[in-house]
Amino acid sequence: MTTDNRNVFSNVKKSILVAGMGILGMLTVVSCEKDNDSTTTKQGKIAISAKGKISNPNGSSSKTAKEVGPNIVLSDFLINLKEFELELDLDYDDDENEQWDNDGFFGYEDEIELEGPFELDLLSGEISFINVDVPVGTYEELEFDIDKSTDANSEMFGKSILIKGTIDDVPFSFWHDFDEEIEIDFEDSQKKIEIVESQTNLTIQFDLSQLLYGVGAVDLSQAVDGNNDGLIEISPEDQDGNNEIADQIKEKLKDIIDLLDD
Repeated sequence: MTTDNRNVFSNVKKSILVAGMGILGMLTVVSCEKDNDSTTTKQGKIAISAKGKISNPNGSSSKTAKEVGPNIVLSDFLINLKEFELELDLDYDDDENEQWDNDGFFGYEDEIELEGPFELDLLSGEISFINVDVPVGTYEELEFDIDKSTDANSEMFGKSILIKGTIDDVPFSFWHDFDEEIEIDFEDSQKKIEIVESQTNLTIQFDLSQLLYGVGAVDLSQAVDGNNDGLIEISPEDQDGNNEIADQIKEKLKDIIDLLDD
């Protein structure tokens, strides 16, 4: 057998499963299989949603109040997410995962990819934005990117996050254009993401109060209207002198994201 023939028999083909989603674009599910292997992996369904959590200054939880701290009120909290990935936990003792790994279906770097982008309003309640079939198995974590919008018709164009509201009744606007990969799993490190043949529901929760109020939060009271135009601007490029606060919000954002299941 020639070297070329051996290479042909050793190659692994990629197959792409495409799931449509009417309001938010197409999702792609990427999997791997051997040449001429007719084995079919069991499929389950995953539904992913996102929501913003707001706790009133007195500590009580509220689904409707937008006051995240004394004299800080939010009117908009938009974020642009894309390229969701479920990473297979190959160390987990699970028959399905052993089947994938041992027979060559998946290798160490393989993962399920759910594209996007998804522009989400975290003040509008819980938003379900992914509902797609994926292979049954145990997954270690969920990864996604926060990245700037490329939709020229959107208020988010060129931005990855946009927050509006008032500070002591003075309007403020924060935006940033960073690109950041986020990795999240359950608070209990022993708990894994289990995809079963029925539906698995996951919720990405953003604790907005933790971002802007309380211990370790970003102190928006330090933001100023440097050019006296009536709007407190907070961004990497603002003219009010709040660039350092913009970077603080960017960094703190990564600490307020939790993964929940139903």
